[in-house]
Amino acid sequence: MNETVRLLRASVLLFAALSAATSAAAELTGYSVLTTDYVFRGVSYSDSHGAVQLGGEISLDSGFYLGAWGSTIDISNELGGQRDLELDYYLGYTLDVSNKWSVGANIVSYNFPGAEGLFDYDYFEYSLAINYNDRVWFEYSYSPDIYHSHYSTQNFELYTEWQLGGELTLGVGAGFYDVSNLSRSDYSYWQLGVTRPLGAIDVDLRYFDTSDWVPIVSTPDRAEERIVLSVRYQF
Repeated sequence: MNETVRLLRASVLLFAALSAATSAAAELTGYSVLTTDYVFRGVSYSDSHGAVQLGGEISLDSGFYLGAWGSTIDISNELGGQRDLELDYYLGYTLDVSNKWSVGANIVSYNFPGAEGLFDYDYFEYSLAINYNDRVWFEYSYSPDIYHSHYSTQNFELYTEWQLGGELTLGVGAGFYDVSNLSRSDYSYWQLGVTRPLGAIDVDLRYFDTSDWVPIVSTPDRAEERIVLSVRYQF
């Protein structure tokens, strides 16, 4: 039984136990996204083309949550590797420590079904997060074995939002992805965007850029600056 199957079975059993142990009702949310480009930590995962995404999450008043997310992608490299689909599964917990501060932790399983190439691209990542007033977020993420290479990676990310006039929300973020153990390099990335609700959907226009491209993780064209338009529908 591989690690992904173990995680999924353990997550289902744990979440079932949590659901049975709490009297609070679980909340189920789902959403779909159409985007002109899927960007992850500043790097295009859809080769600067459009992507379709779908996700869902179950959360409890106790702070535990469990979810799944998927996206079409288009990642190729000079070694003949190709990835066309990403499926992620995650389990986490959020604790409110005051009326404005909260902390949390989660584990994410990144999966790329049907991937071709020299690497087994599936991997796990563990994160710790701090949230201030649903306005400022800081997250530290660590992967002990990226792409089953026996090398670790870590990521630091800070993001903040401000409410503007006309129902507009301004979002600004920056991060640092340390992949030096894997590729002998690292890079910084940043974003600036505005979001506006239009009825049942949210429309987002966002600028992304990186400090440089990193072998294995990106290519020069996938790490270039870009503007992305996304439409999100929650159901």
